[in-house]
Amino acid sequence: MVDFNKLIKISKIRKIKFSPIDLDYSDIGGGIYRMYDASGEIVYVGKSQDLHRRLHQHVGKDTNTKYFMDEVTKIEWTTEPDPVYQNLLEAIFIAYHRPKYNDEVKDAKKKFGEEDG
Repeated sequence: MVDFNKLIKISKIRKIKFSPIDLDYSDIGGGIYRMYDASGEIVYVGKSQDLHRRLHQHVGKDTNTKYFMDEVTKIEWTTEPDPVYQNLLEAIFIAYHRPKYNDEVKDAKKKFGEEDG
């Protein structure tokens, strides 16, 4: 398994400020978002060029994530206008947190025979 502490500066990644979701604030722009369950576990990480629109899709269950949205108790986001950095940050947060509902994590578990949980 890759040691992400050596690969990237985890201390810098941890300093990225996330804000609680405010669906009334429509001028968010692009960035990364994280969804939490009641136990405080990050269960999904995503990105979008239009966070306001994308988060409304999730909350309205108008996405492929509707099957687990009832478990989500908190959503937070951070802005990042550059789509290249959005892709990188999303991949880093998925690799670091291994959220159970991201397809990348589910696919890796199947591929490498890891147990769920």
